[in-house]
Amino acid sequence: MLRQGRAVARALLAVPSVPLLAVPSVPLLAVPAVPAVPRARRRCHRACPPRDLAVPNAGWSERMRWHYGKLLSAEGWTRLPSFRRARLHQREVPGLAGGGDSDSDSDSAGDTRLFPRAIEGDGDGFEFAMFLSVPKGRLRCLCQPGPFLEGHPGLTHGGAIATLIDTSLGTLALAVAGRVVTANLSIDYVAPVPLRSVLLLDASLQRREGRKLFLGCELRDPEGEPLYARATGLFIQQDPPKEPPRGGDSGR
Repeated sequence: MLRQGRAVARALLAVPSVPLLAVPSVPLLAVPAVPAVPRARRRCHRACPPRDLAVPNAGWSERMRWHYGKLLSAEGWTRLPSFRRARLHQREVPGLAGGGDSDSDSDSAGDTRLFPRAIEGDGDGFEFAMFLSVPKGRLRCLCQPGPFLEGHPGLTHGGAIATLIDTSLGTLALAVAGRVVTANLSIDYVAPVPLRSVLLLDASLQRREGRKLFLGCELRDPEGEPLYARATGLFIQQDPPKEPPRGGDSGR
């Protein structure tokens, strides 16, 4: 048996080895980069109810919420709802709504937005709530500027402060006189405004001369100090829009 095993082993060793076939490497196909496609804005299949942005949200600080509650409980003042589109303010501030009659945030009339409400993220841009007293000719605007309004590092851009002032004075003028336009805005910047600070703007109608409305305001910390800015504005009352001819009228 031992001799037979050795003979089989010698026979196997005598068999020549067969070399493996060399398989040529196949280069990978270069796949061109596909450019990123911007994500389409979500559209509702039915009319979406408008969102009131002048109420507390996740971006509001505790101090902002506390002063909001204080202003909300003050007698003689009306909180103004705030939406992304001007046309949704027909009831509270008719002059701001213009001629539109849409009551939803759908895109059927085009995606137009009020400038202070163009930034969508809660707490990222202008967070504000306005309180109006037409008999007193006054408006208060509680505001918290977000990080997307930065000018110098950590500070609110001066243009953002001007927007807040123009929006507040303009809203008061609209509530008092209807359709108006800004003719002049003069601002004294007194102190820099840190981002995410809580501000209170107090605006008042100073006098009225025919179609001219003269308004003024101060922008302060809600506790009174410091004073950040003061401003005056001149607004001109506009003629009401003309109604289009009806039926078969030639318009003459």
